[in-house]
Amino acid sequence: MLDNGVENYTLSDTGLPDSFPGMDHMYLRLAWSYLEPEEDKFDWHYIDDEVEKYVARGYKIAFKIACKETGKKPHSVGQEQNGVQYATPVWIEKAGAKGQGTEVWDVKSWTPDWDDPIYLEKLHNFHWAFAERYDGEPWVSYIGVGSIGEWGEGHTSFSTRVPPTFKEVKAHIDLHLDHYKKNQLVVTDDLLYYGKNEDEVNELYQYAVSKGITLRDDSLLVGYYVDVNIETFSVSHPHFYDLEKLKKPTILVCQHYHMVLEDGNWIGKNGEKIPPEKTISGADILRGAIQTMLATFIGYHGYLEQWLRDNPDLTRELANLCGYWYFPKSIEIPAKMDKAKDLGFSITWLNKGVAPAYNQYEIECKLESDSGEIAYLGKLSESDNLTWLPDSLTTENYSIASSYIKSKGIFNVKLKLTDPKTREDVALGLSAALLDNQGFYNLATVEIN
Repeated sequence: MLDNGVENYTLSDTGLPDSFPGMDHMYLRLAWSYLEPEEDKFDWHYIDDEVEKYVARGYKIAFKIACKETGKKPHSVGQEQNGVQYATPVWIEKAGAKGQGTEVWDVKSWTPDWDDPIYLEKLHNFHWAFAERYDGEPWVSYIGVGSIGEWGEGHTSFSTRVPPTFKEVKAHIDLHLDHYKKNQLVVTDDLLYYGKNEDEVNELYQYAVSKGITLRDDSLLVGYYVDVNIETFSVSHPHFYDLEKLKKPTILVCQHYHMVLEDGNWIGKNGEKIPPEKTISGADILRGAIQTMLATFIGYHGYLEQWLRDNPDLTRELANLCGYWYFPKSIEIPAKMDKAKDLGFSITWLNKGVAPAYNQYEIECKLESDSGEIAYLGKLSESDNLTWLPDSLTTENYSIASSYIKSKGIFNVKLKLTDPKTREDVALGLSAALLDNQGFYNLATVEIN
């Protein structure tokens, strides 16, 4: 929502995300000119209104502040002068920053010179103010490096067609690194490769990854990439997504959903029909792209009501496929044990998602009788969910010291996975019938004598 302008992909009902399986965060891409219409005079209501509506409901917000857009005021940019559209505020050009006006799709827009010192100075000042207000907020999902290229994607395909240089791209990455110390930063693949030679691409990629920045691809199911990159499910740079290199969650975003439909690349309920002259359905392209990119977050790039109406079953499936999805496949535990001895047992875990987790979670364990007597409640310190890799089985051995077991009897062995930062439970791939009223799953029974 609020992508491609302040009125695009908005919701008719703020409660609608609650019906969307796996909905994690809202994405706000806004032109800079909305937020700083005059120098040092900021208008944050575009952001704060959405925060008020959705953060209280448990959703996070992701940001990209763009300096070049292809649409018109008021829908895509905040300012217009002499028929020219400004994503970068007009006052920056008036302050002496250099740039060019270009016309595409009958829209005239202004593109700043990415290395202009006045532009960079004012951009630094803006991001200082933005970071002072929002960096470190627990509800911020990530912040995109959006100050170069069309829609902040790093390419200039619809304006000057002059590729940003290696030096310019690195300077803009560094600018964001200077200001955002607490929240996750993201770059698009286009920012790293557009107009660059192989050595420059590799150096920018390694630099970004080494700084803890993660990747986003906004071009999945774009018609051109479906045609030329079908072997990699329309992913342009599959080699970017390497478990050995990436240590942060990746983001996959589709072509505008209405355009995917118009291109004929998404047919039938849940996108399952194979289009004419194609060998694969739109849904299978998306599944393959998610697997190729090890995607933790996926975006359908359209109106929630339409997407969910067209793709109800696929939405649930993909919510489970992206990121991690943990299943306790088996538990080995003695049926009986002597209270004088430590209780040792093992669990084999399967991650059915396409990605690892990037946050450390904790296993809380409870030994509880049918009558509610608790013999033990504590954490299993041997657990390390960061080692539970995609499509892999991992067996962990646990031990509960006898001195911590309070009583004898027959006890249900219960556990849950929790995020120590948020204290939220992490759902496991088990039947809800196994859950108790405290979120513990009942996995086994042990008799302690």
